[in-house]
Amino acid sequence: MKGFITGTLLMVLAYGAQAQVTFNQQVDFGEFGFPFHVLTSVLPTDSCYYATGIISDTTDGFFAYGGIFVKFDLQGEMLFFKKLTSPDRDYFLWRGDLVATPDGNLVDIGITVDSITRGILIKYSPQGDTLFTREYLHPFYPTESFLYAAGLKVARTDRIMALFGVDTDTSSGISNMDSYLLTLDPLGNILDSNIYGDNIKENPKRLVMAGDGGVLVPSIRTNSNLVNMNYVSRAHVFKVDTLGKKEWEYLTPQGQLFNFASDLTLAPDGGLVAATGKGIEVMVNAETAILKWFPYFLKLDADHKFEWGREFRGTRPDLFTMDRVVSAADGSGYVGVSRIGEDVSIGEEVLGSWLMKVSPEGDSLWARYYSFFDGINARPNPYDLKNTPDGGYVICGETDPSNIGDIKDGSWLMKVDEHGCLIPGCQLVSTDDLPGQPVKLAIYPNPVSRFLNFQLRGEVPQLKGGRFRIIDASGRALREVEDAYPGDTHILSISEWPSGTYFLQYILDGQIITSERFIKN
Repeated sequence: MKGFITGTLLMVLAYGAQAQVTFNQQVDFGEFGFPFHVLTSVLPTDSCYYATGIISDTTDGFFAYGGIFVKFDLQGEMLFFKKLTSPDRDYFLWRGDLVATPDGNLVDIGITVDSITRGILIKYSPQGDTLFTREYLHPFYPTESFLYAAGLKVARTDRIMALFGVDTDTSSGISNMDSYLLTLDPLGNILDSNIYGDNIKENPKRLVMAGDGGVLVPSIRTNSNLVNMNYVSRAHVFKVDTLGKKEWEYLTPQGQLFNFASDLTLAPDGGLVAATGKGIEVMVNAETAILKWFPYFLKLDADHKFEWGREFRGTRPDLFTMDRVVSAADGSGYVGVSRIGEDVSIGEEVLGSWLMKVSPEGDSLWARYYSFFDGINARPNPYDLKNTPDGGYVICGETDPSNIGDIKDGSWLMKVDEHGCLIPGCQLVSTDDLPGQPVKLAIYPNPVSRFLNFQLRGEVPQLKGGRFRIIDASGRALREVEDAYPGDTHILSISEWPSGTYFLQYILDGQIITSERFIKN
């Protein structure tokens, strides 16, 4: 099994002999009868990409959810997709974690719901056939029943490690989530099970295999389910040995606000780097406060002690916890992904995602912003981030997640190069990198069929105040976008526009500073 992830409706650019393929796209399963569709996990190999997610349709006004398995080739063509559905139950892979098995197949984790909720393990062939499913009741069923999928990995012994979050005591009406770790044989049968938790809310978010065969679990300890202000929130990481015994745990300091440890990656020195969020408490009124989060890399050394941390605030008013983190393939540092929630001060709501990178010592190396404007590709929400075999990174997730009632969610995929560039050369956009260079527009791809990606480059005469304008061949203005954040990669849906020739202009102080021609297929 080998592959790169790509998808239908692809944007591709080959940039030099050794260049990486990059793209931004939204896969459309609506034409197959599934207007709601989300990709939650991606498995890149060196000849194709496999992805899993959720599809939904409505029957008599009610949602019916199922699982989906998709394979894409290197050129972005969807080779096939196969669904897992049932008329009397739903399948949810919201926190899926698609991984390969030693026998050449694949497994994923989720939940299935009919009258009760069960955990589920799904084994697929590379052709997308469901080889088997195994279901797991809540450990305290029928007293308790709620659980969710959190992580999945295959150990060197061929055993499968499956992690669920379980509510262990709801008698008070208050959620108190713990970690429920299952050790499974290759057929999904339970060999061992353990519950790890405390008397405070602890939501596991991921599962990572340690180098010695143990298991690392990132989570949180918080009183956010108990209070409306004066929050306690501490990122939590613990390790379990091969016998199921908790070896150690780390909590961020008391009195500091940290969100979930959402993900982990192993460091070459025997330590680890966690994706989390550093928080501030913001008062809403005299009785209520909210927490705002900023992406944060947290490094623990080989003795699982704090070594360094790096917060990213960027230029946006509303940011979120870092969702995923990976190690750069060349050992040059660590890359994380997070959402952006911007305000509407520039006249329209702009939401996007961003990638950020730190060095092995925690120094900030770069941050790449991707601003999405209106259309069907709004509100991107990353679910998974993976290294690709060519040294780049791929993100999968959903778009427009705030409009579930309108069934507008879409399956979103973005592949960038080793610099985090969707448009090659994005690392060379500042005055320092391009002194004296004239302002120009980088457009990708060209010709374009669905999403126009563009970026302003060169020695920009001022930081803000410019705008982008698109005109057709007759000179008629079709769209204007404020350049609120110079240096961003802007992503604009033009799929509904007629084929033809268009011009993208950059305007500052009423003057056209530069213009580039592009073709719409």
